[in-house]
Amino acid sequence: MSIKENLNAVKEELNTEEQFLEGLIRAERFYKKYKKRLIALAVILIVAFVGYSVKVYIHTSNLKSANIAYLKLLKNPNDIKAEKVLKNKDIKLYYAYKFQFASKNNNKTIFKNIIKNSNDGYLKDLSSYQLASLNGSQNAIQSYINNSKYGLLKNFALLDDAYLLLKNNKSNQAKIKLSLIEVDSPLANIAKNLEHFVKK
Repeated sequence: MSIKENLNAVKEELNTEEQFLEGLIRAERFYKKYKKRLIALAVILIVAFVGYSVKVYIHTSNLKSANIAYLKLLKNPNDIKAEKVLKNKDIKLYYAYKFQFASKNNNKTIFKNIIKNSNDGYLKDLSSYQLASLNGSQNAIQSYINNSKYGLLKNFALLDDAYLLLKNNKSNQAKIKLSLIEVDSPLANIAKNLEHFVKK
């Protein structure tokens, strides 16, 4: 009985070794058959990894440089070198800074420049409203209301328009503008109060 068990154990061991050798032979054949493709795939993966790492490093470096330049500009808006660095490293942050600066100083020229050159639709929309508000004319505000792509400040523009109409004693038209302000807007209560004021 023990001899039979030993023979079975030897057979199993030989089968295992045979299967292992078969696997090695298959792997070797597969490698020889697809050697060039496997090497090309490895090279592509290495190049992709290196390229991605370089891209991340450059992006991080640009962000740091842009943030440093932004902080310098906040301290000294006349720092031309910092402004150039910011513009070259992060154009979106540059235009956000310019918007902030223009808002503090009511600078129509900068708002026009943002509208003309920025790729950020929301910033363009905000700049359009600010410019219309600074112009203080009904035509400018009405133009914002009609042409705004995003309408971020449409309710404010309607309120501005209604105010200008009230100043010109056009209370019926002002009521119409106030009624256009959305019910869920934070300005809804102000609009209602103005409507009641107009009715009196």
